[in-house]
Amino acid sequence: MLALEGALDPSEYIVGPGDQFALSIGGVAAVQQVVPITADGSLVLPEVGIVPAAGRTLEEVQRDAVQALRKAYRNVAVDVALVQLRRFYVHISGAVPEPGRYLVQPISRVDDALLQAYASRMVQRPDPQSEGELRIITSATSERPVFNEDFRPSLRTVRLIHRDSTEESLDLMRYYQTGDVSENPYLRDGDVVMVPSYHIERDGLLVTGEVSYPGRFAYRPGDTALDLLELAAGPNELDMGNEIQLIRRGTDGRAQTQVLDLEAMQTGESVPLQPGDRINVVPREIATAQINGLVEYPGTYPIEDGETTLSELIEMAGGLKPDADLKAAFLERRKSLTFKEEGQISDLNFFSRTYLANARGANRLVVNVQEALQPGGEDIVLYDQDLVVFPRDEGTVFITGNVAQPGYVPFVEGQDAAYYIAQAGGKGALSKGVYVFEEGTGQMRTGEESTVRTGDTVFVNREDVAASPEIAALLISDQNARRQARIARTQTIITGLTAITSVVTTVVAIISLRRSNNSGN
Repeated sequence: MLALEGALDPSEYIVGPGDQFALSIGGVAAVQQVVPITADGSLVLPEVGIVPAAGRTLEEVQRDAVQALRKAYRNVAVDVALVQLRRFYVHISGAVPEPGRYLVQPISRVDDALLQAYASRMVQRPDPQSEGELRIITSATSERPVFNEDFRPSLRTVRLIHRDSTEESLDLMRYYQTGDVSENPYLRDGDVVMVPSYHIERDGLLVTGEVSYPGRFAYRPGDTALDLLELAAGPNELDMGNEIQLIRRGTDGRAQTQVLDLEAMQTGESVPLQPGDRINVVPREIATAQINGLVEYPGTYPIEDGETTLSELIEMAGGLKPDADLKAAFLERRKSLTFKEEGQISDLNFFSRTYLANARGANRLVVNVQEALQPGGEDIVLYDQDLVVFPRDEGTVFITGNVAQPGYVPFVEGQDAAYYIAQAGGKGALSKGVYVFEEGTGQMRTGEESTVRTGDTVFVNREDVAASPEIAALLISDQNARRQARIARTQTIITGLTAITSVVTTVVAIISLRRSNNSGN
């Protein structure tokens, strides 16, 4: 038995055969009697008369029954109440897995019956010829032809046909999206619910893009673009920031795109749809920037691309923590539309080309974050996918490169690069330069006597060597290629010189021959 949605509305409930009414006559010791609606649709009041009931509202039946009882029992309290609901059959047909008759109640809605038709009607019963095993009994519709996969049930054009031949066209998809119960009414005795089908390409509508429920929908006569958008995204979830495109195939077979004005449609402009139309909601790109390290709330925040500044991002993140190291802070531009020119690199050797390739991958912005955040400083404008990091001053110096023990060394005020190299075990063989890189800005100082500050990096360079067999093989290949190129150039020059010599020799011979002939004459 279905649960009630609330107290029955007497003005909506339709009475029919099988409903049971309680008659109450008298005061404190009232006489009560339960009377059903007869098969011919009448409410029989004992010793009073008959009240027509089937097909009428509960309000009308109660009113006429009370009036009839009051005529027979004057000056006595009387009451008529519906105490038990009937059950009746409705018929489900069309594009459902299990068409047929289904038992429902007057408080059943159309989708309650369809739910039964879409559920399996296979039943399990004990098989007497096997020891307690279950035997599956299938319905008569198991012989039904297989549904063509190019067609789908159209829940947007469900037909509800009443016994009096009146008909309603229902959009259950709208009911599911908006809760509009007028699209999912109560069933009546003997109703026929017919679910048509539609061809997904020829008769369907397609919604793609940034909506909650993208996909195919059946076309319903009179559909507008706003109707379809509300089905795919909900009436209160449409975003004015998205571009909405209506794509329609023209008479020449080519797709034509029209950009729709959502605000205009919501204020009354109607854009009718045709079967086969497609609506695409273009995703709106949201620029973000990430801030990590010593801020109150690290994470990714939405920004206005090219407008939001670094100080505004810090404010969104709750501000900096007291131990944030401003001079070590840096900004990476991880998404850039600027082309990085390679130039002519044929004259570079293997190591130089490798170094250039690695250097082009660096994305740090050459800015001084500490100066930008000072009062009166020039704030830094942020772009989509920028990354800002505020590290902690850990009181160390990083030693790397050609040293015995690369790693972090505790910072000592006033010491130069030579001190930290010594702390790392000294320079290795083939060393050829010392460089100090300032934390955050990356500014470079050279030489072992360079002053080192907390957070700096000291790098000891070395002569060009292959660090692995793979690099060595690539280096040898590069050298061989260059050697072959030089040989080829030399051979070309020799060939050219040989050709020139041959031509000169021929010319000299011709001149000599002519002189000889002239002397003979």
